[in-house]
Amino acid sequence: MRSIDLIREVSTSAAGRWISILDGLGITVPNSASTHSACPACGGKDRFRFDDNGRGSHICNQCGAGDGLDLVAKVFNTDTIEAAKSVADILGIDYRTSEQEKSTSQTIKSSKAELEHRKQEQSELNANEQTKRRERFTARYKELEAKTVEGTSNYLTNKGLTGFTMPLLSDGGLLIPLVDAGGVVTGAQTIAPTGEKRLLADSIKKGSYYPVNAPESVFTVIIAEGVATALSVHLIHPDALTVAAIDAGNLIYVARNFRDQYARAKIIIAADNDIKPDEPNTGKEKAEQAAKSVAGWVALPPTEHKADWDDYRQQNGLECATDAFNASLYQCNSESPAAKPIPIVAKRDPLKPYADIRHGGLYWVEPKTDRDTGEPIERESWLCEPLTIAGIGEDDNERYLILKWTPEGGQTERTEALPMRDIGERDGWSKLRAGGLSITAKNGLRAILADYLQRNGSRDMWAIVSATGWQSGAYIMPDGSVIGSPTKPVLFHGRSAAAKGYGVKGTADSWQDNVALLAKGNPSMMLGIACAFAAPLIGLVGADGFGVHLFGGSSAGKTTTGNAATSVYGEPEGLKLTWYSTALGLVNEAAAHNDGFMPLDEIGQGSNRKAVADAAYALFNGVGKIQGAKEGGNRDVKRWRAMAFSTGEIDLESYIRADGGKVNAGQLVRLLNVPITKATEFHGYADGKAHADAMRNACQNHYGAVGREWIKYLASQKEAAAEAVRAAERRWLSLLPAEASEQVRRVSSRFAVLEAALILSRHLTGWNEQEIRDALQYSFNAWVNEFGMQNRESRLWIEQAESFLQRFGYSRYLPHPNPDPRDLPIKDLAGYRVKNRMSEEIVFHTWPAVFKDEIASGANHIAFAQVLADAGMLDKPKKGIAKKTLVIDGSQPHFIVLRYQPDTDDESEE
Repeated sequence: MRSIDLIREVSTSAAGRWISILDGLGITVPNSASTHSACPACGGKDRFRFDDNGRGSHICNQCGAGDGLDLVAKVFNTDTIEAAKSVADILGIDYRTSEQEKSTSQTIKSSKAELEHRKQEQSELNANEQTKRRERFTARYKELEAKTVEGTSNYLTNKGLTGFTMPLLSDGGLLIPLVDAGGVVTGAQTIAPTGEKRLLADSIKKGSYYPVNAPESVFTVIIAEGVATALSVHLIHPDALTVAAIDAGNLIYVARNFRDQYARAKIIIAADNDIKPDEPNTGKEKAEQAAKSVAGWVALPPTEHKADWDDYRQQNGLECATDAFNASLYQCNSESPAAKPIPIVAKRDPLKPYADIRHGGLYWVEPKTDRDTGEPIERESWLCEPLTIAGIGEDDNERYLILKWTPEGGQTERTEALPMRDIGERDGWSKLRAGGLSITAKNGLRAILADYLQRNGSRDMWAIVSATGWQSGAYIMPDGSVIGSPTKPVLFHGRSAAAKGYGVKGTADSWQDNVALLAKGNPSMMLGIACAFAAPLIGLVGADGFGVHLFGGSSAGKTTTGNAATSVYGEPEGLKLTWYSTALGLVNEAAAHNDGFMPLDEIGQGSNRKAVADAAYALFNGVGKIQGAKEGGNRDVKRWRAMAFSTGEIDLESYIRADGGKVNAGQLVRLLNVPITKATEFHGYADGKAHADAMRNACQNHYGAVGREWIKYLASQKEAAAEAVRAAERRWLSLLPAEASEQVRRVSSRFAVLEAALILSRHLTGWNEQEIRDALQYSFNAWVNEFGMQNRESRLWIEQAESFLQRFGYSRYLPHPNPDPRDLPIKDLAGYRVKNRMSEEIVFHTWPAVFKDEIASGANHIAFAQVLADAGMLDKPKKGIAKKTLVIDGSQPHFIVLRYQPDTDDESEE
């Protein structure tokens, strides 16, 4: 684009819009042509008049007259071309492509170093000017914002847009904040009660927008020009994310921002129909450009006169506008409305009853004609509070209707899945009322409402899931919120006892600067946080669920460590679960924390040891019980992957054994017993207590945000996450000694998942690789000291055999061959003991039945015998496990020969 072409395009596009353009550049001019004011260029008082006439015409008695471009050039002390570029930025006209081409040609004439120097200088000047502009705007906006009150605008009310509470200025005008893609307020528009619109000086409009709503899940984005149009479109499609781009030139930049943010969303440009004889249809053309740039859609009001969707709604009603909006949709790479007849939308029969939202509720409206006057009148019957039908859903068993409403007195919209079989039934009405929706008590009207629910609203298909975690391409939190962009709308239909704890306070950066910083260098705290970060990773890479049980005495820092870990996802006290539960209760919580983090406090508070033992096994089994359904067949089996972090004063094994219970190795490699290590790195605090107090305060003020950032990051790094886990697993397995059992190898693979989680999340914790590996290796070594390096079942079986011989070796085994008569008779004879006179070794010849039923109790006695044989405790023949060794009363019965020589070394003196 040549300079003359740029000036021509800017002048054409700016026609009739100079007041708002000058506002955007921070240039204040009088609203009336008859008003004199100070000149914004030379500063002369009462010498300046702004006639406008659509061209920005002005005159100053001191510095002369000109059009809008001349005024911009004089204010910024630049030439007309640079002034045109400044105005182009406000209008959203892209002239930089031509500038790059110009720079390319100049490269032939200038040295590369000189060009780079010029570019650097210009970049620094632009950056400085942008910073100053932002600072000026922020100061102006905050000053104006402080004077606003929340209220209802007469400007909107006059358009029939009621129920919208927005910031009002002292004169009743609106203050509309504009945000960028990061949610930062970068501009603002004021709308006077008369409808006059002006940008606040130094606003950065390009790419900024005003969000009308903020739905939990974004599947459709609708972008309109003005605020009133956006509000009307929101009424037409309440489930969509709707924003106002302020003017047509900004549509394309806002659309691109949303395409970057929501790659799979359907983007619709709600165009203004600027149709005029022999003039370009600017609203339609800009809308099509924006839609084409993001593979989006255009909705153009089907009128033969200038109108936007707010005009159309006012003229035809909301129901007719909704039908017209849906019928008018087209994509720019297909046949546009200009090439085909404008769709004719059938208008509603004026005397046909219909449901309509009015007076703060859903009403059944029955129109009729007054017999005397012939005037139309309406009979209104209240059905329920305002209700949105968002779609239909299904799980493996049945179909649902997806409904949304805001309970009376509440601020948060509620989304519920109502089974189709319950619509119009007592159970269905009870469920809706329990959710805070007021419904008519009249049977006839409830029947009308039931028919309305089944035949109206959106019919988009939703996925209904009873487990959290990775579902339909997105991540479902236990409170039902959705992170990411699912392939289709998804609704969590389960429940968690800790759902209310998933709040956010502070930011991911503030969590790093406080919680992560205080945990750094303290192995147990870093281990707990590693468990929290590993929770969504296990589902993403297909790893098994597991947990860590951190145990130690009181005041060892267990609660502080648990709070630090839990703060990743929400408010620690609100998310904390307890072992004081049935196994079924914990299984239900595991399903509600699928691919999620389960903090469990104080194992010693469990209802009973058997329940804890059952829960510890079931928690990480990943599959619930098969249960029958009352209508026949079986219920769906619950499945989950959980990541638990438990604390207690004693370890799981000791706790369960205290009542004579047994622990199997499967429980101990699912819930890893790790002794707690007190914090030693206080990060500037005087002692451990001061450090713990600081950590407690940090967890109370910084929580929730970092977990959401972590899940968003994982959603875009699935391949990298899987490779990080594989690399960490290879490293951990390479460090193990050859004698490490398979169980130890399984646990090292679980520590590899923890390591991968922390390595991938370094940008969120601020920890380096060496700090991460040192902390996890320290905790793994502590676990090995508790568990051992050998197979746990083998170790437990050996201990079980040793325990029997220690308790009964001299009371139930008769000396052979010369028993002492005083030892007779022996109750419950287990066998015979023989002492080698040379080695002093005692050999226990045991009856096979005693070995099978007592010594090897709870295990396969053949496998038990093999473990003892491998440990040198059992003389195993080539065939079987028993052999003839002694002559008893003239016969040679079979015995199982056990050898046991207690270790007499005093290890404490070594």
